[in-house]
Amino acid sequence: MLTTGEHAVAQGTQSSSELETRLEAGAVMSSKPGTLPLGALAFTPGFRYANQRLSASARGAAWLGGKNWQLGDGGATLEAFTPLLYGVRAELAANAIRSFHDPTVQNDQLDAQGRLHLMRQRGGVWLGSGVARPLRVAAVSNVNVSSGGIWTKFGPATIRGSVTSFFFTKIAVDSADNTAENSTPVCPTHPAAAAEPTTAAFVGAAAPIGCRHQSRLTDLEGTVHWQHRLMEVTVRGGQRFGDRLDVTADSRQWASATAAVWITSQLAAVAGGGREPAQPTRGLPARSFGTLGVMLAYWPIPRGTVPVETPAALVHAFEMRAAGAELQRITARIGGVETVEIMGDFTDWTPIPLIRRGRDLWELLVPMAAGMHQINLRIDGGQWIAPPGVPAIKDGFNGEVGVLVIRQ
Repeated sequence: MLTTGEHAVAQGTQSSSELETRLEAGAVMSSKPGTLPLGALAFTPGFRYANQRLSASARGAAWLGGKNWQLGDGGATLEAFTPLLYGVRAELAANAIRSFHDPTVQNDQLDAQGRLHLMRQRGGVWLGSGVARPLRVAAVSNVNVSSGGIWTKFGPATIRGSVTSFFFTKIAVDSADNTAENSTPVCPTHPAAAAEPTTAAFVGAAAPIGCRHQSRLTDLEGTVHWQHRLMEVTVRGGQRFGDRLDVTADSRQWASATAAVWITSQLAAVAGGGREPAQPTRGLPARSFGTLGVMLAYWPIPRGTVPVETPAALVHAFEMRAAGAELQRITARIGGVETVEIMGDFTDWTPIPLIRRGRDLWELLVPMAAGMHQINLRIDGGQWIAPPGVPAIKDGFNGEVGVLVIRQ
């Protein structure tokens, strides 16, 4: 995958906002047992906008196979957050997603979910609930989704665990119809399905005779993300629990891994692969996958983070140099974060975002007259701290503030 992007940061007096545009280009191959592989060029434009209370993103994909274009994967996401109060934040997210495996297997879905997140400096827990609506799966009605999880940090590693439960009504197909994707004889043998026979219209197939079946799936999943200097590794695995009519043998367990090695601050080699489980609520089968490519960007590609209290260990360097008459250039080396802000008496204690100049380089020009000044630093909306390496004093609010002396 080859990625190029433009990245802009708008500075405001009350909050910071971020706008990213991206264009991905690469080659895609997909195959099923007993069929010829499908190969195509893929072009995927996308954008992301975020501020302290709102995040919006969208992406789409177009595949060029031979001389024909095909609309591929795509999606749009809108997220809203409440201010962090005593470590608790409410979150609301809505998604519109299109999944494309090949011309015969594609699906659209709308979903929305709310959750409460309790966050601390090195960990947090969340609980959430929502609903999903598949648009191209006649065999499945609305899906109720409940989830919960926990995350924690151990040095350079972040560990996440989650439990997600799906509850929905499925039209289970009678064994007399061999054209349907599930030919298990559920009507005569499964007590939950025997009560209410019905007829369902499946996309691209004759209308089979089936019965309504109450389905419940539970996914237990764990993720480990490890980052050290120039390497990032993500390992993911899971276990699915549920009735044999709802969980196929190839979706009981799954695992995958992805690694990125940063050759420079703006060039990385990426490789990965593994197994993804089936998505019965959307009519999508299990699949194996592999990726190999490079990432290129004029501005480094942002990575998702969870706002927590700012650990000073994230700041590898912080310095200030004269840049003209009553101007100072602030430079910080902070990797793996999304936003860096400062405030002080020279800004009337209004937060101002630093501008990203590299994968871990942040910079800002500020007017500052000669004399003594106070300054604080914040990362990803966390706690305000005195910049490391700067003398600090108590600020009267049970915290610390850095002290700078600017000479003429």
